[in-house]
Amino acid sequence: RLCRAAMDDAMGSLLADVDTDADAESKLKAVMIAAKQSGMSVDKIFAYFKNSTSDTTDLSPEQFGDALKNLSPTIFDLTPEEVNSLVSKFDTDGDGLVSYVEFRHYCYYEINAVCWRAERLRMEKSGAMQDMEAEYKHHTHHTHVDSTVAEEVKIDAGDKIYEGNKLYWRTNTTIHIRMYHNVEISMLCVLCWSETDDKHFPPIFVNSDAIPVDDGIVDAKVAQLVSDQGKQKKQETHENLRKQVLNSHYSDYILARLKIPDSSNPFPKNDIANKLPPLTPRTEEKMPFLTLLSTDAVNIMVPRPANFVDPPPFEKIINVDIGQFQELLASVNADNESMKRIAANAERMSKLLNISVMAFSNADKNKKRRGTMNVEKKRWLDMFTGWIVNQQVAAVREVLKESPSYAALLAETEEKAAANKAGISLPAI
Repeated sequence: RLCRAAMDDAMGSLLADVDTDADAESKLKAVMIAAKQSGMSVDKIFAYFKNSTSDTTDLSPEQFGDALKNLSPTIFDLTPEEVNSLVSKFDTDGDGLVSYVEFRHYCYYEINAVCWRAERLRMEKSGAMQDMEAEYKHHTHHTHVDSTVAEEVKIDAGDKIYEGNKLYWRTNTTIHIRMYHNVEISMLCVLCWSETDDKHFPPIFVNSDAIPVDDGIVDAKVAQLVSDQGKQKKQETHENLRKQVLNSHYSDYILARLKIPDSSNPFPKNDIANKLPPLTPRTEEKMPFLTLLSTDAVNIMVPRPANFVDPPPFEKIINVDIGQFQELLASVNADNESMKRIAANAERMSKLLNISVMAFSNADKNKKRRGTMNVEKKRWLDMFTGWIVNQQVAAVREVLKESPSYAALLAETEEKAAANKAGISLPAI
C-alpha cells in the first residue's frame, strides 16, 4: 500500500499535464520517468503493477491494465487491444506476459530519459548491469534481442579536457594522450596512441566520481582564476572556471597513474581483466593502464559503457626531413627561374615575329613605291633596308643563344656538316 501511495503521489502533478491524445506507450513512459525522478526503483515500480511487494511473478495483461487505470481512469482508459499492444512492448519471449526481467530491461533500454540512462551507466560501472543482461539473454531466446540492444541511446565521450604526450624513458616510448569527460554519466575516456609503434590502444574508462577532490583547494584555485580575469572584457562564469579546475585535476590525477608495461610495471592482467576488452599478448606488452599509487584505495578504471561511440582517432604525425625539404625547395625555385626565362624568351620571340610581319608588309609597300623612285633613291632604300634586316637578324640570334632547342639544332647541323665533309652518311631521324 505504501508503494502505491508513493507512486500515486509521484505521478499526481505529472498526470495533469499528460497529453490525453498521445499514444498509450508515450503516456506510460512519462509515468515511468516521473516515478524514477521521484526516487523509485525498478523493483518498487514493478511491485506497484503487481500490487504486491513480494510477488515477482509475471504480470498478466489484466493486471497491467488495472494498474494503469488505478493511476488515472481518464488518461489510461485503454481497450483490451491497447493493453495487449503495450504488453507486447515488454514481452520479448512471446508468452503474453511481462516478467520482472523484461520489465527491468524495458526501463533501462527503451526509456530515453536522463534519469534512467544515468542509473544504467552507474550499474555498468559497478558490473551489475552485465549480470542483469546475462539474466535477460538467458530469459529470452528471440533473435530480436540484439536489434533491441542496437537501438539503445548512443553515448559519446563528452568534452575534451586534455591533450598532450608523455615519454616513458625506460622503454623510450612516447605516448600521445587525449582525455574526454562526459559529465552526465561521470565518465572519463582516455585515448592513447604510441608514436613509437604507430599503434592505437583501446580506450581506458574511468569513474570521475571515484577521483578524490579537495573542495578547499578547488575553491582556492577558482578564486585565483576569478582574480586573474581582472577587467577582461570576456568574463568566464564561476561554473565554467570550476569545471576547468576540476578537469585539470582529473587529468593530472590520471597522468600520474598512467603507465605502460616494463620491468618495474608489469601489465596487471588479473586486476583489470574486466575493465578492458580482450587483449592479445602483443597488445598487453604495450597497453597503457592505470596503476595504484600508495595513497589509492581502489583502481578507478571501469568497463566500457554499452553503446559507447569512440571519439576521433589520432592522426599519424608525418616527420619532415629538413635536408630533403631544402632540396625540394631548391628544385622548385630552379624550375621557377627556368619557367621565367622561357616566358621571357617567348615574349621576345612574339615581338620579333610582329616586327618581321611588319617588315614584310613594309617591303610590299616599298616595292610599290620603288616604281616611282629614281636610281639614287632606290640605292639608298636598299642600303637602309639591308641595315634594318641585319639588326633584326642580330637580335634574333641573341635570343636563340638562350634557346635549348636552337642549341640542339646547331649541334645537329654541325654534326651533319662534319659527316658530309668526312663522307659519312648519317641515318635519318
